[in-house]
Amino acid sequence: MIFVSTPEKHLFQRLVTTPAVARLVGFQVYPIAVPKNAVLPFCVYKRNNIIRESNLSGPTYVPMVSLQFASWAMTYEGARDLANEVRIALDGYTGILCGVTITDVRLVSETDDYLDPTVIGAQLPPAYEVRQLYQVRWLEATG
Repeated sequence: MIFVSTPEKHLFQRLVTTPAVARLVGFQVYPIAVPKNAVLPFCVYKRNNIIRESNLSGPTYVPMVSLQFASWAMTYEGARDLANEVRIALDGYTGILCGVTITDVRLVSETDDYLDPTVIGAQLPPAYEVRQLYQVRWLEATG
């Protein structure tokens, strides 16, 4: 089995090692689903789409992935503050980490939302969310 590092792993490390983000969420940055014991605030990320371009000689090995990062908190201000720190850590970022070379990260959209669990009968407090969509280019390993 070949271990393949991904841009998600790279950007996870970027977030949990960025002091301003870690101060707000620690290591509570989760892929796709949040564990039941998680407490607000936290971040959730997922891959939305990937494009692998080719030319006449074959693949270029410089894919572009769309990654969504959702910042959750008990207050709107808390969610916005967390989302702003995520944006500062990721937007425009380039670097090599976890075996992945990120060549470009760009914030392309941002949406605010509110979840009222009492509407569906859940006994949870309301929560606020800021979803950010980033386009990430990286150098893909070829061997």
